Amino acid sequence: MVPTEGKMNRPIALLTDFGTKDHYVGSLKAVIYSINPKAQVFDLTHELRPQNIREGAFVLNAVYPFLPKGTIVVAVVDPGVGSERQAIAIKTSRGFLIGPNNGIFSMVLRHEKKYEVRAIINDRYFMKPVSSTFHGRDIFSPSAAHLSKKDVFRSFGPQIKRIHQIDFAQVKTSAKTLQGEIVYVDRFGNAFTNISKSHVYGTGKHPISVEVKKKRAPVKPFFSAGRKGSLIAVWNSSDLLELAVREDSAAKLYGLKIGDPVLVRVK
Repeated sequence: MVPTEGKMNRPIALLTDFGTKDHYVGSLKAVIYSINPKAQVFDLTHELRPQNIREGAFVLNAVYPFLPKGTIVVAVVDPGVGSERQAIAIKTSRGFLIGPNNGIFSMVLRHEKKYEVRAIINDRYFMKPVSSTFHGRDIFSPSAAHLSKKDVFRSFGPQIKRIHQIDFAQVKTSAKTLQGEIVYVDRFGNAFTNISKSHVYGTGKHPISVEVKKKRAPVKPFFSAGRKGSLIAVWNSSDLLELAVREDSAAKLYGLKIGDPVLVRVK
């Protein structure tokens, strides 16, 4: 069900590529608290690679199922800030998504059967003057702050029927193999693939080997089951096949990067 309308104090989650060195994240929070001093604000991450919308979409999708019901996500990875790209708010079965209309919500929305999208154009909810380079501070965070206090979703602007979507690589399956690719590398140097448990076991088969860049990686139950320096594959907490090296960086040792093909042989 869609969160109940009326007065409330919905939590606000922040996801950006701002990092923590500069004033950007602090500015988002300062604006939110100035509008709603009782706001509940928490960080998903601010360490996304700069301007990397795909990475933002992946990380948001990984955490989204665990957010408290009614959470307002402010997602700001916005290389098109100040251009004609729209600012949007989306009402989903779990809560709300606020950010640029550039595809950052693509992965989350694949799991939503029904959602409502509105352009954010009502400057009643903006900080003024609006900077052409910082919509996170002047449009997205104040809109979220107002929405956290009461239902103003429909007041943001007109409904939109279509939004920008990013195409993500699909897993290709055959009788004996699954072909996927690396879609994310975390701070430990572990490489996430787009191959899920459902892709493999949904075929009624089991993996017998994983190959990437002409290297084989045996499937292990956990990280420390591998030998130091050796590439292994594990099913991670998102039920995705992950390439790792015990107590080291698989990305550095084996030169793994986003987009590299991964082959799973099954029987």
